[in-house]
Amino acid sequence: MAKADKKNKKIVQSEKCIGCGICYSVCPVNAKLIKNDDFDPDTADLALRVIDGKAVIDDEFCVRCGACSKICPVESLTVVEVESASA
Repeated sequence: MAKADKKNKKIVQSEKCIGCGICYSVCPVNAKLIKNDDFDPDTADLALRVIDGKAVIDDEFCVRCGACSKICPVESLTVVEVESASA
């Protein structure tokens, strides 16, 4: 996904998250990191983590592909378009 696309999208989470972790497992950023032999979930630059039973998106590493929102069984995650600051 192009950087321009990333800047125009955001993942929004509702309070419906049940902490199942399915989103964590389908995230392409996470999947790439998890394959590394030296993977450490505490220090890795993950796009998505499950903390205290809730999915937490890191906007710095998230590529806004929407894989998490498509797989979420309770529709807690949604990709939304955001307006450009220069508009």
